[in-house]
Amino acid sequence: MSVAELKRAVAVLSPEERLELAGYLRSLSREGDPVWRAEIGRRLDRCRRGQGHSAEELRQAHTRLLAEGR
Repeated sequence: MSVAELKRAVAVLSPEERLELAGYLRSLSREGDPVWRAEIGRRLDRCRRGQGHSAEELRQAHTRLLAEGR
């Protein structure tokens, strides 16, 4: 599929689908980055030690970000 075809396909997506696609593309661009992989490892270690966020805190952050259009 060409870039032009991809652009036409993306143009018909809903805003929510576009955000999901943007997140996916961002994750692909970081996939091979050793600095990013180390950061993700550090974050996972914090969560495993109980230093993460509760489900309610995540829901609140998600709601706030949606309200901000992010």
